[in-house]
Amino acid sequence: MKIEGIESRKILNSNTNYTIEVKLRTKDGLFRGSSPAGESTSMYEVKQFKESIDQIVQKFNSFLSGLVGKDISSLNDIFEIEKTIPEEFIGGASLSLSYSLVYALARAKNLEPFQLFSPKPNMKVIPVCKMIGGGVHASRAAMSIQEILVLTMADSVRESIDHTIKVYNEVKKLLSDKTISFIGGVDPEGGLISGLDDYESLEVVRRAVSNVIKETGADIRLGIDAAASTFFKNDRYNYKRPIYGKEILTKEEQVDLMVKLADEFDLYYIEDPVDENFQEGYKEVMKKVDGLIVGDDLTSTKVERLEKIKGSINATLIKPNQVGLLNEVLRYSELSDKYKLAKILSHRSEETNSSIISDLALGLGAGYIKIGINRGERVEKLNRLSEISE
Repeated sequence: MKIEGIESRKILNSNTNYTIEVKLRTKDGLFRGSSPAGESTSMYEVKQFKESIDQIVQKFNSFLSGLVGKDISSLNDIFEIEKTIPEEFIGGASLSLSYSLVYALARAKNLEPFQLFSPKPNMKVIPVCKMIGGGVHASRAAMSIQEILVLTMADSVRESIDHTIKVYNEVKKLLSDKTISFIGGVDPEGGLISGLDDYESLEVVRRAVSNVIKETGADIRLGIDAAASTFFKNDRYNYKRPIYGKEILTKEEQVDLMVKLADEFDLYYIEDPVDENFQEGYKEVMKKVDGLIVGDDLTSTKVERLEKIKGSINATLIKPNQVGLLNEVLRYSELSDKYKLAKILSHRSEETNSSIISDLALGLGAGYIKIGINRGERVEKLNRLSEISE
C-alpha cells in the first residue's frame, strides 16, 4: 500500500468541540481516521492538542506531506511511522493518523481492521453500557458518581445488546413514573440524567434490571464508574447530596462506601472507586468485592502506570487517546494480559463517528467494550461490534 495523498483537517466531535480527522488516499480509495477526547480526564493521560486546533492542523499537514509515497505493508510499518511523529502531535493528531493507516492497510490486505491485530479473535465481547449519567457528564443536580452501568452476559453480542436496550427503556419508564422532573434528557454519552441522588438512581436501575431478568431470564449485572477523582477535593470525597447520611467522606470512608454499595446492589463492576492517587484504596476495594475493580484514571492506558500499580486492580480500561500511539496501546494490552487483567476498550465523552474501537476490542482480545446505548456516535460502534461478531 503506497500513500498517494494525506492531509488533516478539523472536524466537530459529538460534544461540538473540534478534533482532527486525517484523510488518506491510496489506490484503493479514501480512508479517514479521527480521535475522540475525554471530558473527564486523568492527570496521567496525554493532552490531545497542545495548541489551537488550527495551528495543529497547519503544522501537522507539513509533517504529513513527508509521508506521501511511503509504502506500508504491515502494522509494524505503522508503528515505525509513529516513532517519527514529533512530540507536539502525540495525542489526537497522532492517533487520527494511525487510525487512517489501519483502515487503509486493512483494505489493501482485503481484511477487516481487527484482523490486522488478530487473525482469529475471540468474538464474544460484552458491552458495558451506561444507563444513568452523573458527575462531570451531567448537571449539578445529578449524581456525584459518573455512571451507572449494565452488563448482559449473553452468548452473542446481539443478544447482549437486545437485553441491555430493554433495561435502558425500563429505566426511562421507571424514571418517568418516579419523578416529574425527568423529561428524558441524556448526557454526552447517552446516559439518562435522572435528577435523583446516587442511591435512588441505583435503586431505579436495580429495579429495571430485575424486571428485565424476570421477563427474559438473562444474566444482567450492575456496575458503576465512580470517577472518584472528579469529586475528591481537600483530601475528602465531596458528594452533592448525602449517601447513607453523609456528604463528605474520608478516604477510608470512601472505600467502605464502595464496599457497602457493592454488597447492597450486587455490583459486578466498579471503575475508579477512589481517586487516582490512592492506589491502596483500589487494592482494599478489590480485597472486599467479588467483581471487576477497574482502573481508568489510575492507569490511563500507560505502560509505566500499569507497572507501578499492578496488584491493585483486576481489570483495566483501554482508551487509545489517553496515550495517543497505537503501538503503545498494543504494548499496554499485552502487559494487561501478562498480569491477567480483564480488558475493557472504551469510548470517550467527546466521540467521533468512527467505530474503530469495536475492531480494537476484538483485535486486542478484550472481554468487554464500554459504549453508550444511546446517541448516534455510540450506536455506530454497537452496530459495528454486532456486525463483526456475527
